[in-house]
Amino acid sequence: MLDFKDKIEKVCIFVFNFLDLDTAFVDSTLQKQLEFGHHQIPETLSTYLGDFLTLLNLNDKENTYHVTFHSNTYGIHFISAKVYAEEKYIGSIVLGPYLLEEPTILMIEALIVENNLSLSLKNIMKQYYLSLPLLSLYKVKIIAEFLAYITSNLHTISDQSENIGSIAYHSQSKSTNHPHILKKDAELYKALVEKRYERENKILHAVETGNIELLHRLLKEESLLFIPPSDRIPNDPLRSRKNLSFVLNTLLRKAAEKGGLHLLYIDSMSEKFAIQIEKTNSIQGIIDLNNQMFIDYCHAVKKYSLKNYSPLIRKTIEFIQIHISHKLSLEIISHELFISPSELSRQFKKETGKTITEYITKQRINESLYLLENKNLSITDIAHSVGFNDINYFTKVFRKLKGITPSEFRKTNF
Repeated sequence: MLDFKDKIEKVCIFVFNFLDLDTAFVDSTLQKQLEFGHHQIPETLSTYLGDFLTLLNLNDKENTYHVTFHSNTYGIHFISAKVYAEEKYIGSIVLGPYLLEEPTILMIEALIVENNLSLSLKNIMKQYYLSLPLLSLYKVKIIAEFLAYITSNLHTISDQSENIGSIAYHSQSKSTNHPHILKKDAELYKALVEKRYERENKILHAVETGNIELLHRLLKEESLLFIPPSDRIPNDPLRSRKNLSFVLNTLLRKAAEKGGLHLLYIDSMSEKFAIQIEKTNSIQGIIDLNNQMFIDYCHAVKKYSLKNYSPLIRKTIEFIQIHISHKLSLEIISHELFISPSELSRQFKKETGKTITEYITKQRINESLYLLENKNLSITDIAHSVGFNDINYFTKVFRKLKGITPSEFRKTNF
């Protein structure tokens, strides 16, 4: 006979595998006894977000619900179900984290401002949120009912294995392939494979050089040469396609690196696509995602490549991009890069055509353009998020570079 702890573990494993949601059992002293899942909070974020499960207040005596929906200021949700042994509360089974709305960049920016986080966390927060399951309210309600039923019937679980089997049915084709037909097909296939590999190398070169026009033309031609990949994992063609997409993601990452894209951008994009590949649930979805990877990597190289700059100016631009929401000046940057302010100023102006102050200001205003799309953010919040402490000065600089105020820009464009 299974004891009660074994029954809880069996239920947690079943729930995790059946629903594909992170599942944990937290006892009445708020100690995590069991945990099944794959959505670990990135170390960079854990300092800010904390341990979700310890913040759910699961042993609140005023909470009389058997199943409870939990949410926090980060837009992350959980479901908990109380577990009783002989009418005594012994802990809760917790499902989550999950999301109820798509994690757009506007949502991430609003959460950063609402929780007083640094704007530099935007990319890693987006990656983490993209990895979380996105559920509808209807699906959440069904899961809650399922969880209520299964936790109310823990006592009925036995250690006996169910008698489960399978029956296979086969159909035999009567058609015959003649040798000359097989030879002709093999020659055609060989020619198509050689053509495809030649085209793929050209596509990777287009990505490396940021040549968007060439890329679109090659992708159009590639669709005419499509050869269904062999199913390297028997009976699971979707898994086969996903594995090939992971390989493609790696090839594009290396092409972008050769094209001078900074490793921070590459890592962010690669991680984002790796998560999306795993979450895609159809072959057509994988095909569409592959095309999006080609385009996004190519656009990134064209827009952000530092290939034509010297190592010193690359490091300077990277430092500015990473610390755009912090206080920045020629003196601060030169100190961090162990070079004299005068030498850095001279070299930066020579290679970019701008002073460091002009470049910082332009980057801050460009970053504010994205934030202005989010109407939940005030102009003051946006100014602070991109490194301006004075809202009036922010408005003055914005008007100088864009010809209108931030408020007017928002009304006109969004």
